[in-house]
Amino acid sequence: MATASITGAVVTVNVEGATPLRLDMSLQRHSYRHCATSTVAGEINSLLYASVDDATVTAEAVEVGEQVETLLAKAKGSWKALFGKTLTVGSGRTYLVDNSGLNPNGSPNHFFVTGGTGVWSKVSQADYVAARDVRRAEEAITARRGRGDTYDYLDSKKLNEKRAEPGGATNPVVQAVQAARVSIAAASADDAALIATSGRKDLVTLIRSV
Repeated sequence: MATASITGAVVTVNVEGATPLRLDMSLQRHSYRHCATSTVAGEINSLLYASVDDATVTAEAVEVGEQVETLLAKAKGSWKALFGKTLTVGSGRTYLVDNSGLNPNGSPNHFFVTGGTGVWSKVSQADYVAARDVRRAEEAITARRGRGDTYDYLDSKKLNEKRAEPGGATNPVVQAVQAARVSIAAASADDAALIATSGRKDLVTLIRSV
């Protein structure tokens, strides 16, 4: 029986049976909800939408693990049949199983989402960085509100006024929005995928406008 859990920004699947395996997926790289803490991006990435919560990710990781167990049983315990295998879970999302070192002779230890409903697939490096920085701006606003700050940062006029205040340039929200503005300018001109992934048309529009 496969089990899965999230620790930090990694979801881990433990596959039991005659050929036990551990498979990890970085949520920094593959979930919008967790990407704010990422410091690197690949040339091509994938992101689960903000609407796909951690409980869903964990449940789907278990589905992946169960399919891996079935494949191992059919292959008489040979994990080589798993490398590069794409598995489809109940939601219709697809996950690829591989080796983190991309070693076809190595034991599978990695999996990641590649497509399906609620997935931004084949994300360029520039688009990924833009998504990450939008998430950082979102979290900066949430943090300020958590401290009792009721300022309307989503109003572009008020945000510009805040930036113009003495010390305003060091405001965490102002800094995060400015960083996201630079990233979005370098990303795709069409914001449809970014808006769908983040669920924050208001914030993406704000960043484009300031």
